[in-house]
Amino acid sequence: MKTKCGVVLSLAAGAVVWLAVAAAVAADPGGSPFSQERLEGRALANSIIAQRPVEGNSLTGSLKIRPESGKRIEIPIKFQTIVTATNWQNLYLMHDTGNNRAALLTVIHAPPRPNLFVLATIAGTGGETEQVTQLTGNQAMIPFAGSDFWVIDLGLEFFHWPVQRVIKKELLKGMACRVLESSNPKPAPGAYRRVVSWVDTETLGIVKAEAYDANDKLFKTFTPKKFKKVNGRWQLKEMEIRNERADSRTTIAFDLPDD
Repeated sequence: MKTKCGVVLSLAAGAVVWLAVAAAVAADPGGSPFSQERLEGRALANSIIAQRPVEGNSLTGSLKIRPESGKRIEIPIKFQTIVTATNWQNLYLMHDTGNNRAALLTVIHAPPRPNLFVLATIAGTGGETEQVTQLTGNQAMIPFAGSDFWVIDLGLEFFHWPVQRVIKKELLKGMACRVLESSNPKPAPGAYRRVVSWVDTETLGIVKAEAYDANDKLFKTFTPKKFKKVNGRWQLKEMEIRNERADSRTTIAFDLPDD
């Protein structure tokens, strides 16, 4: 079971340079930047964001939106990972055939720099691009394709926030986890104030995550739901994010090949 959850949003292993960690921690505003929980938290967050996929891949799937009321929506989605010499990119292409529109989100990872999010909207039978927007920081806290997934969620941007703390260690779903609290130094109205992630100690996979709003009330819960063994390795088949305030949920399901 450890191997299964280790696949979830986990990128491949990489080293953390201690001096870079110390410099980043020293720059954190407020609190005690050299406390053990802050040092361990910064190192853990850096380990997660430094993970680099070994090779690119391409998958299809669906975005299933269950609103608080009204009709459920299912939208085809394509997912692609591109690995270059200097960065790697995750592409999410959603095509709403009913409205003849599409949205393409590109998440560019080049640690230790924060992620760059590029969101393009496309309309018309000829695939004309209507608008291309670059998003950083709080700007990325907007829904992707009208779903409960925000752009920031798909890039795990909260691990780049300056304040990272390991607040406890506990078992969850039979796995030994370090519980990492990521704090947003300047949350915009309606944005996440902090995100708490249960990180599998062995694989750095995210077993569960909770996002809290400016009033420190639970806003969203992320949970990996299903896995499938492909070529002898467990891969994520389905992940869900639930909006606790709106009582809505969105699932991303991937079409995985048979083993």
